[in-house]
Amino acid sequence: MAVLTRLPSMAIINGFKGVVDFYYWMGIPVARKWPRKIGPHRSLEVREQWSVFANAARLWRDLTPAAQQPYVEMASGTIYTARDLFMRGYISGTLKFYTLPDNIQP
Repeated sequence: MAVLTRLPSMAIINGFKGVVDFYYWMGIPVARKWPRKIGPHRSLEVREQWSVFANAARLWRDLTPAAQQPYVEMASGTIYTARDLFMRGYISGTLKFYTLPDNIQP
C-alpha cells in the first residue's frame, strides 16, 4: 500500500482501473495493486478445511434453540455472533456444548 498526499484526478484513476486501486483508508488517501481473484486452485490444506467448515455450518443449523442459547449468551457484549463462536469452537475444538438426547428433558 502506498500513502498519497491526495487522490489523483478521476481521469488518472480511471486510466489505472484494473491495475491500481485508489481509495481512502482511515481518512488517508492510499493506493495499492488492484485486488485479484485467487482462482480455482487452492492448496491442499485449504481444500481439506472446506469439509470441516461445511460440517460446522450444517451442525449450527441443526442445533435446537436451547443448544444455541449458551453461544448466544457467550456472544452478548462482544463483536462476535453466536454462530461465530460455535464455528470457531467447532473448528478449533476449544468450545464444546452438547445437546441432550430427545428422551431426556432438562
